[in-house]
Amino acid sequence: MIQTIGLTHGHYECRSLDQTLPIFTDLLAAEIVERKEGQAIVKHPNTDWLLVVHEAGADAPEKPHENHYGFRVADHKEIDAAFAYIKAHKEKYGITSITPPHAAHFAYSVYFVEPGGNYLEIEYYNPKGADQGKSFAAPHWRTPLTADRFPGRGYLPQAMSHGTMQCDDEVASRRFYTEVLGLEIVGGGKTSTYIRHPSTPWYIVVLPGRKREYLRPVNRYTLKVASPGAVAQAHREFAANGKKIGITELRDVEEQSGQVSFILGDLDKNWWEISSDAS
Repeated sequence: MIQTIGLTHGHYECRSLDQTLPIFTDLLAAEIVERKEGQAIVKHPNTDWLLVVHEAGADAPEKPHENHYGFRVADHKEIDAAFAYIKAHKEKYGITSITPPHAAHFAYSVYFVEPGGNYLEIEYYNPKGADQGKSFAAPHWRTPLTADRFPGRGYLPQAMSHGTMQCDDEVASRRFYTEVLGLEIVGGGKTSTYIRHPSTPWYIVVLPGRKREYLRPVNRYTLKVASPGAVAQAHREFAANGKKIGITELRDVEEQSGQVSFILGDLDKNWWEISSDAS
């Protein structure tokens, strides 16, 4: 098992940054912390998890519903308000579809598709679920944002709470997440598995795929290790034993702007990045 110290980034493929970034800032209360040619980094003020948005052009494929990111509000009434507001501004933001609020996986949510071809979710979780062992149901913020930070909408996303992906074999996949990637299982059942890094509240919902749609490596999650040496050591171990533990593809180690990393495909052909800052 690699010694991961955090689940630090999600990576998100869109068609146009100019079309997609207003979705995050205007509808999800996120901020753009960096933008350069073909890429931007988005962050919610209450969430240290970063979302790297990659511009892939007009041919970027539509992503399945089972691969999305979710933002959480503090009150269930805000879900109805979010639906009303986004529906009313659908044309302005290029929203291609929006589903009425509904309950699923212990949450009350609304989903919509942004012009970059991705589903996004605004969810409410009853925090009392944490008392029943669902730790992910607890609020993901210490200090709630106030309405003046996001006025005139009737809802206020308080955190970026989760991402999602699909799997083929739940039992084997859970073993891979815990025994290889150093993550922990914090919930789920027959229809889902919730995984996260022990140091942070955000999580990934893994859903069994009846009809899989495999994504490109640009759609991935980043796990951080302690040093560039730890990245190199993990790569050596995976090169030697990867097939035995479920790695289907292993890319070379790269260094960019002082960051050392490599990308791997797991047994479900989902993509992970192992990364470290410069020493």
